[in-house]
Amino acid sequence: MHSSLQKLNLLKDKVYEIASKKQLNTNPKIVVISKTFSIDKVQPLLDAGHIHFGENKVQEAEEKWSKVKD
Repeated sequence: MHSSLQKLNLLKDKVYEIASKKQLNTNPKIVVISKTFSIDKVQPLLDAGHIHFGENKVQEAEEKWSKVKD
């Protein structure tokens, strides 16, 4: 398993554990900040089904994500 996917899974587990302990009736969405990371680093998360990503520059987002959309 790719290290970024392992980290995301650990984070999800922790977030859901906290939500459960606090008895929150919510389904938290984790936004992976993908700015400055190449699509090669992000692809394992996409392959695993993660769909929430954050970018801060439109130009970088267009370049990176247009390749994925194709």
